[in-house]
Amino acid sequence: MVQGMPDLMEKIKKIKKKHQQEWLQIDGVVAVGIGNLSDGTPGIIVSVKKNAREIRRQIPETIEGVGVKIQETGELKAL
Repeated sequence: MVQGMPDLMEKIKKIKKKHQQEWLQIDGVVAVGIGNLSDGTPGIIVSVKKNAREIRRQIPETIEGVGVKIQETGELKAL
């Protein structure tokens, strides 16, 4: 495990919790989670139905020092 990883994960969880409801109100956002970004570092993953570019205008690439990835997933449905 990378030194400081538990502290980083706690930071990411707090930031996600702080912004999740706001982001879920954006049309097309279907989920907000935590996962690895393209460079392998942990960050916030925002899943969207479509139009990731349009949503990117409303959600920053980084927030409070944590990376945010917009991922186009389509509609999510529970089974």
